[in-house]
Amino acid sequence: MRAVVQRSVGGPEILRAESWPTPSQPRGDEVLIRIRAGGVCYHDLLVRDGTYRHLVELPLVPGHEMAGDVLAVGDAVTRIKVGDQVASTNRETCGHCNMCRSGQEGLCPNQKFFGHNGPGAYAEFALVRENALSVVPRSIPAEVACILSCAIGTELHGIREVGQTKAGDTVLVTGAGGGLGIHGVQVAKLCGAFVVALTTTAAKANAIRAAGADEVVVIERGERFDKKLREVAPGGFDVICDNVGQPVFDSCFRTLAIGGRYVFIGQLNDRSISFNPAWLLLRNTRLLGSNSSTRRQLDEVVKMVDRGLINPVIDRMMMLEDAPAAHQRVMTAEATGRVVLMP
Repeated sequence: MRAVVQRSVGGPEILRAESWPTPSQPRGDEVLIRIRAGGVCYHDLLVRDGTYRHLVELPLVPGHEMAGDVLAVGDAVTRIKVGDQVASTNRETCGHCNMCRSGQEGLCPNQKFFGHNGPGAYAEFALVRENALSVVPRSIPAEVACILSCAIGTELHGIREVGQTKAGDTVLVTGAGGGLGIHGVQVAKLCGAFVVALTTTAAKANAIRAAGADEVVVIERGERFDKKLREVAPGGFDVICDNVGQPVFDSCFRTLAIGGRYVFIGQLNDRSISFNPAWLLLRNTRLLGSNSSTRRQLDEVVKMVDRGLINPVIDRMMMLEDAPAAHQRVMTAEATGRVVLMP
C-alpha cells in the first residue's frame, strides 16, 4: 500500500510517500479499514521532529486521526460490520487494566498509540481493534469524521469533563484558530459559557467569531496580555482551556477567577512554567491536565456533529504526497481548523 513513512527525526522533508506493507486480514477483534481521510495534528509534528518520543517506534506511519470504510472484520467483532464508515480514537487500549475500567482509557499502560507504536493514519489501509472505533453515519464525510475524536473530542473532554464547565461560566480558549481551539470555542459555547478566544493571527478572528466566540482577543507573540483579557472579562475566567501552554501561561493564569480551573491540553514539549503556589491557595484555583478523549466521548461527538450542534472546521484537504507541505502549514500556524490528508 501507499503510505507516508517517517524513518528518522527532522524537518517536514523527512516524510516520504512510499510502499509500505499492507495489513493482513483481521483476526479476533480486529477491523480492516480502507482509510479515506487522516487528520494532521500538531502532535504529529512533535513526533516528526523528535520532541515527543513516548511510545514512538521508528520507522512509523504518522497520524492518529483516521476515518474510512470497513473492508473486513475478525470473528470476535460485534459492533461493526463490513461496509460501515468508522472513525478512530487516538489509540487501541487493553480494556481490562485499572485505567480502562475506570474510564481513563487514555492512560492505559498497554496502549498502542496510532502513529507511534500502532498503525498510522497517513496510509491507504489500517488494521485496528474494534475498541478504538466508532461507526459514523454517511451524512458525515470522511474528511470530517477523521477529526472527531482528537480535534473535537479532546476539547470536549478538557472543557466539560476536566474543566467542569457549566452554563454561565466565563471560558477562555487559547490557540483559538487552530485545529483544537476553534472546536474548543464551539464546545464551550455548547456548554452555555461566555467564550473569549485568544489568537495571535488577526486574519483568523472572523472564523473564530463564526465558531461562536463572544469576544476575540488578538495578541502579539511574546507580549504580556492579561490586561487585554481583563478588559473583556473583568471578573476573570472560570475555566481556561489552554491549547498552547508555556508561551501564554503567565498572562492567562493571572486572569483565573476565584475557584477557577486551568486546563492544560496543548503542550507536549519540555518548556517549563513558574508560578507562586499562593495564587492557588488564596484563590482556591486548580491546575489540571487533560488527556485525549475516550471512545464514549467520540460516540457523543458523532451525534453532536450529525445533529449540527458542532460544525467541524477543515482548513484544506491535501494528498498523501503533500504531507511535508501539510506539516509546514500547521507548523507556521497558517491553518484555520484541521488540515486533512486524503489517501
